[in-house]
Amino acid sequence: MELKRVFAGPVVLAVFFFLVVPLALGAWNTEWMTPLALPGYLILTIGSALGKALFPTFEFYVFWAPFVLASYAISVGVGFVYRWALSGLGGG
Repeated sequence: MELKRVFAGPVVLAVFFFLVVPLALGAWNTEWMTPLALPGYLILTIGSALGKALFPTFEFYVFWAPFVLASYAISVGVGFVYRWALSGLGGG
């Protein structure tokens, strides 16, 4: 299994953009908020709730950086499972 494809393969990029871009566009302009932003919104909500419990004086925008990192980690996990399943099926 190639590490490059696990960390920056097409599946990783697609999942990352699916999690981040709809939410970022909706945050930029609320008229652009679509149901596609729901998965990213859930991750941001859970992360900001944990962040507010740990760091109550931080502003909300501070939690965007952990959100982006968490989205990338989830994307790498999905990419790894996809590559693992693909190699298990003989697809390489």
